Amino acid sequence: MARRVWQVQSEHVMAEVLDGEAVIIDMASGRYHAAAGVAGTIWEAVTAGRSLDGILADVRRLHSGVPEDAGERVVRFLDELVAAGLAVAVDDAAAQSRDDAAAQSGEDSHVTPWRDPALESHDDLQDLLLLDPVHEVTEAGWPHAAPPQ
Repeated sequence: MARRVWQVQSEHVMAEVLDGEAVIIDMASGRYHAAAGVAGTIWEAVTAGRSLDGILADVRRLHSGVPEDAGERVVRFLDELVAAGLAVAVDDAAAQSRDDAAAQSGEDSHVTPWRDPALESHDDLQDLLLLDPVHEVTEAGWPHAAPPQ
């Protein structure tokens, strides 16, 4: 049975997780975002193609003091990622097996306290990010600029 998962909009979103904080760049809009703590955990689960159950399992394993309504709060954050154009919700038949494999790995690198997940967004580098010559690339790659339209 297919489960709902959230996937990164990989055609225009780049991200790196450093010490539990995700730094996310949307090359289409020129905005960059930060997701720390619980939000970083959720982002990592999204990049792994996890379902809501899998995401919540990660949050409960890696954070203390998780509230009873954590599912609703996580869904609000996932909706925020979708609204920002960073992720998309899809149905995926393989999500259950990814969730099961992650649950068995049991990697508990550190446990941090719950804080409501939040996406910190910035547009102060927007002009520079949108000037990036990589936007002008054809299938031939870079540095071969695309012909003028």
